[in-house]
Amino acid sequence: MNIRQATLGDSKALASLIFSSASDTLAAIFDINEELSALNFLHSSVLTEDGQYGFANHWVMEIDHQVVGCVSGWHSDLPHSFHQATLIKLAKFYGIPHTLSVVQASLALQDCIPKPGKNEWCIGHFAVQQLHQRKGIGSGLVDYMQKHAMSSGKTTLCLDVESTNTQAIDFYLAQGFVKKNESSVSQRMRHLGIGSHFHLSKSLI
Repeated sequence: MNIRQATLGDSKALASLIFSSASDTLAAIFDINEELSALNFLHSSVLTEDGQYGFANHWVMEIDHQVVGCVSGWHSDLPHSFHQATLIKLAKFYGIPHTLSVVQASLALQDCIPKPGKNEWCIGHFAVQQLHQRKGIGSGLVDYMQKHAMSSGKTTLCLDVESTNTQAIDFYLAQGFVKKNESSVSQRMRHLGIGSHFHLSKSLI
């Protein structure tokens, strides 16, 4: 097994993995129609390195040169250009009117995913191909992110997961995370079919 930063050559596998990490939530936010869909947007977005869904913001686990898992990371010190790149990709893919709709829908995530604190390294887009689960890949990705967070001067690793995803919650608890709080369900979350989320964290000191 080998973990490395994603490259353009990983784009096809990476897009599918990102989508599988939270398919219902991503579809609720990014699906406009069959063509303008979350999965198609991800396939477009990972073709360049910048922004939230760019390949450079992801790390992949590979076995025998095959990508089988991925994770992304973010923190409070991300530059303005990072967020700007995400908006540019949305506008290029959806066009201005649909981009406004997607951005409005994405605000629901602010109701259940808190902004990272100065000491936090947050992970997301965490996924392992089903055929390769229960082989230590997920644990390896968490360990790698923990080391990356510490080398970046962060003291806490954190993530957010839908409260009904008991399998994922059990996995994270086994990795040393603890439940900090559960979000309420806002009106815009309810409108999109997004449920409450647990905020989990793991101290690195």
